[in-house]
Amino acid sequence: MNPLILSLICLILVGVSANLIKIIKKNRFLLWISILPCIYIVFYGVYVTLGPTDLYEDGSKNYFLINPEEKELPVIFVLLKFYQYILILVGVIFGYLYLRYLKKLNNIKNTLD
Repeated sequence: MNPLILSLICLILVGVSANLIKIIKKNRFLLWISILPCIYIVFYGVYVTLGPTDLYEDGSKNYFLINPEEKELPVIFVLLKFYQYILILVGVIFGYLYLRYLKKLNNIKNTLD
């Protein structure tokens, strides 16, 4: 599986888990499952930012190779310039949120024991 496709899947999983936050924040297992995609998208975002790959350049080259009659890129390609920063931001914010809920669950468990 392509790391870019996996990052998109993880981004969707983080979005779905954010929509189900009321259920997820009460279950330790679901919190750990929700943290895993956050970790991946943060690492992939840092890799794309610091690594040799430029998603915008690669995407625009591929687009013009497939569509040689086109003169301009579609507007959606602007997102490729900021994709790695979006990944890092979403991964850090939701990873922190889920870790905070996990810590809160552990504190509640410790006070009940």
